[in-house]
Amino acid sequence: MRNKSKGRLKIFRRPLFIPLSIQNQPTSFNAIYELIPTAPLLSISPFLPTTVNIMLTYTRSVWLDAPLEAIFRYCTSRHGFTRQFPFDVQWLSEKEYWERGDILDFKYRVCGIWLRHRAEIISLEPNQSFTDLMLQGIYRSFRHTHEFKSSGGRTCVTDTVKFTIGLGKMIDRLIGLPTLRRTFEKRHRLLKEWTGYTENAAH
Repeated sequence: MRNKSKGRLKIFRRPLFIPLSIQNQPTSFNAIYELIPTAPLLSISPFLPTTVNIMLTYTRSVWLDAPLEAIFRYCTSRHGFTRQFPFDVQWLSEKEYWERGDILDFKYRVCGIWLRHRAEIISLEPNQSFTDLMLQGIYRSFRHTHEFKSSGGRTCVTDTVKFTIGLGKMIDRLIGLPTLRRTFEKRHRLLKEWTGYTENAAH
């Protein structure tokens, strides 16, 4: 394996396909590029290369005034996802609380257009983390890791997304990254509103 590193740019050479058991590696960078392979089943276009893609990593954290166990259960449920997702959602899968190996299948509406997203929960450690890997959607590749940590009765939720639209790093930086920033700013705001509501309801 050859590792080329310069500043915030890291490039790795890896095997031809991404195994479903791949684990997310924590990073202190907010956004880095990673040269990794993409399996053909993840490609949204048969005319684009499927051997390697440049992946952009986006990370955002939020502190919540609620116990870790309640936050984790909320974030690993259909109703919790629906309430914190900033777009209208129609679920195609029926399971309410998720476990490793479950398939999350739903449609969401953006600017009047319904888009489909289908993903697999490839890892789940109760009250610690879980990762979903996109199987079908608008991205060439999309892997989302959710991490949970507790301190002083508060909970920190960290979302890390490794993604590529598949049209080059410039498109990922100019379209993909700003879209994720807006999406997770809204998601974290809605999550904070929910924790405030549940805290008030408990009194």
